[in-house]
Amino acid sequence: MMDDDLPDAVRQQTAANVLQCLTMLAEEAVNLNLPRTLLALRKAIRACHAEQARPMPTPRVRRHLVLH
Repeated sequence: MMDDDLPDAVRQQTAANVLQCLTMLAEEAVNLNLPRTLLALRKAIRACHAEQARPMPTPRVRRHLVLH
């Protein structure tokens, strides 16, 4: 995925936008009385929060494979 190549500020902004979209979808699921969809969206929101709370690992140095 390209996400690994993004600067931290852009990555945080993108994650915030994803959370905002999931929250809006959850609100619509409530309005449309879609309980299973709401449950799935709540799980996705919790997963996003958990992923944001994790410290970012330092990127590994990419080594190119050389075939002989």
